[in-house]
Amino acid sequence: MKKLGCFLLALTVLLSLASCAELKEGEMIVLTPESRVTSPIMTTASAPEETTAPPSIDPPVNEEVSISFLACGDNIIHTNVYSDAKERAGAGQEYDFVPMYNGIAERVQKADIAFINHESPIGGRDMGISGYPTFNSPEEAGRALAEVGFDVVNIANNHMLDKWEKGYANSLAFWDTVDVLTVGGYTKADYDTIRLLEKDGITIAFLSYTYNFRQSNGTYLPENSSLQVPYINDADIVRQLALAKEQADLVLVSMHWGVENQFTPSAEQKRVAKLCADNGADAIIGHHPHVVQPIEWIEGQDGHRMLCVYSLGNVISTMMYGQYMTGTMISFDIVGKKDVLSIENVLAIPTVTHYTMARRGLQVYEMEDYSASLAAEHGCLADDPKFTFDRAKKYITDTIDGAFLPDFLK
Repeated sequence: MKKLGCFLLALTVLLSLASCAELKEGEMIVLTPESRVTSPIMTTASAPEETTAPPSIDPPVNEEVSISFLACGDNIIHTNVYSDAKERAGAGQEYDFVPMYNGIAERVQKADIAFINHESPIGGRDMGISGYPTFNSPEEAGRALAEVGFDVVNIANNHMLDKWEKGYANSLAFWDTVDVLTVGGYTKADYDTIRLLEKDGITIAFLSYTYNFRQSNGTYLPENSSLQVPYINDADIVRQLALAKEQADLVLVSMHWGVENQFTPSAEQKRVAKLCADNGADAIIGHHPHVVQPIEWIEGQDGHRMLCVYSLGNVISTMMYGQYMTGTMISFDIVGKKDVLSIENVLAIPTVTHYTMARRGLQVYEMEDYSASLAAEHGCLADDPKFTFDRAKKYITDTIDGAFLPDFLK
């Protein structure tokens, strides 16, 4: 019986090859899974007139798509941050930043799309590695973000010109070598080229803006520069939102804005947020104040609802006080059926950035994994009153609506 089976199988294969040889150019065999099991092999010549069409690549109307999104705030590479990374470096390394993110890496990697604001140019070692007030991070700091799992990196912020035009140009060249979508860095020629990311058939546009920092920082581009800083400007926002909505299913806006150290959004933040909502933005991801600010839904003029996260606070830094060490990540799902999308399951995930009294041993924790004993050892004990775990939690609960908080903080 085994020999007979082998003979029949061989005969079937030969017949199949003969049939294929008779096909004319442009003809093809279409095999369904069912025909492989129970039906004879058919060529286009011998197939019945009516055949089952191949399944459409478009999802059925009732098939739900869900894309998970996660955003982190300010990634600030102070001198103590890169010094710590240098001390952690192993053989063949000069800096190792990756372990600092171990406490959030799993959540970052699980997200379909993860975003972070990197608040420093990466202008190259020949410009000198430096921290505050004129930053220049080593390349390893940027590559670590991709290794940890971030997909989108924003570079539009008040430190983007710390090394002036050359540092900005070098930063753009560097980020072109990293497997992330970079937003917030432009030439004049491509300023209106919308940055798009496609996932599961959904196209997401990312716009990015920063407040005008020329007066406060004293840095600016020469008038003849080919580069563009995306300052918050009503005309640019309205024009680019219109362009983005033509090209994408969902539009997310990164905003570097607000007043440092303020837990409440300014009147200007409120005004710009309403402008974005009125012009069809789906969410604002805010940063710059270095502390958390509220999260709310804003209704646009056509009834469209926009999620606004005013400030996520810091994710990595060695600023001296506990309010700067308490930040949050924001997560939500982009949920949709065909042609209908919504933002759902919005959750603030508080974080604590820990370091020792020597401002070493940097580690970002999800707040739920942090503890009172760790807080007692935190290097920001210069706080008055003293930094405690309860105080860290209070920064969050006093600022963010309980509807967006995890159960352990309710």
